[in-house]
Amino acid sequence: MDGAQAKPAPARAAAAKPPQGLSAAALDKRLGLRKRAREDAARNLPRHDALELSAAEQAVIEAVAGERARVDQTRQEAKAEAERRLRALAPTPQDFSGPALDARLGLKQAAGRLAHDWREAAARAAQARADVEAFKREHGLRRAAVYPRSTLLQAGLLFCAALFEALFSAALFAEDDARGLLGGAITAIGLSGTNVTLGYLSGFLGLRYLQHARLPIKAAGAVAFAALALLALMLNLFAADWRDRLAALAGRQIDMGSDAGFHIWSLLQLDSPQAIILLMLGAGVWVFAALKGYSGFDDPYPDFGKIARAAEAASQELSNVRAAARAELEAPIDTAKTALAGRIEKMRAEFEAMNKAFDAAAVKMEQLDARARALDDAAASAIHLYRQENMAARTAPAPGYFGAAPPAAGPALDALATAASMIDDARARLADAQRQSAQALEGLLAELERATAQLDSGEPT
Repeated sequence: MDGAQAKPAPARAAAAKPPQGLSAAALDKRLGLRKRAREDAARNLPRHDALELSAAEQAVIEAVAGERARVDQTRQEAKAEAERRLRALAPTPQDFSGPALDARLGLKQAAGRLAHDWREAAARAAQARADVEAFKREHGLRRAAVYPRSTLLQAGLLFCAALFEALFSAALFAEDDARGLLGGAITAIGLSGTNVTLGYLSGFLGLRYLQHARLPIKAAGAVAFAALALLALMLNLFAADWRDRLAALAGRQIDMGSDAGFHIWSLLQLDSPQAIILLMLGAGVWVFAALKGYSGFDDPYPDFGKIARAAEAASQELSNVRAAARAELEAPIDTAKTALAGRIEKMRAEFEAMNKAFDAAAVKMEQLDARARALDDAAASAIHLYRQENMAARTAPAPGYFGAAPPAAGPALDALATAASMIDDARARLADAQRQSAQALEGLLAELERATAQLDSGEPT
């Protein structure tokens, strides 16, 4: 039986000695075994066909029997005490269905409370996804929406472009502005801010709507782009011309060199290199701002990013509602898990105490067994001495039973067999309790998944 074997006690390493007066030598001296063996041999006793022990051998058994009986009585008392102790420490049967039933009730109540909000969030998410798919079909889109998670970086890039243009333009205007660097800076800030704004609007309201599937909206986008581009061109040409006029008012002589070839800038009536640089700088910043307006802040296709963000927000809302609801649904299961674990731990602690009590009883029983074995060994040694002397002195054949081991002075006793069976039963109950606990938890998890699936599908709970 598993668990029924006690660890060998240290006392077992050295054989126990029989009580004083009951050793083989003491029994020989007390009963005169050698003398009686020779006397019996002279009379050819016991006879060669004898089946029962001789009187001398019986005397040895009777001499040891009293002490052996006291040892056996002590063993019986220790056995009864061990069994009583083990019964008192046996694991108490626990109820594993109660916590599971309470958790199922709490789960159903929580599912009923959460059903409305869950269904509403799921409906909004499903509608938002359907809107995205309908929009893509209607406008012939076969891709996902592309837009930045945060527009802060894009706004920062536009600000840097405006700042760069303002700083450079301020230096150009300050050369001939009567107000100096401050006046040039004020003019440059206004120019760069307007240029970036016109570029952004050209991309956002013009280029994006140029690719619209509906012809009227596409035409409106073309008109908006052309108008805004024209305004930007007029603004930058005006700024460049203004820079020329400032230079002229300042009385500066513009050196065009001795080259008599054709200059494209003569078509624009720009004479100073500063004006040309100002025009090119404004054009570059406007193109950069237009590209950012086209795809830097939202999806290039009009309204696609807005609908996609709405669908993502609805999906995130559903995810948040689902996570919060799941935590509320799991709360009764966590409570049941704690209760079941506590009951299993109680049974395990009781089983451990039972094991310790069994080990202590096994140590005590081993000492008593050693005393019983010492008595039996002493009796067997004394009988063996008698048989040796008898066989050495007799002329007739010795009886057959002389070749067999001498009988024990007392009955054999497996004192801890019942206690070991109790340990095995307790172990089986603990294993069954663990199985019941695991089944209860598995059932609760299945109920949780079933409730979650019902809430996801919108079915009544």
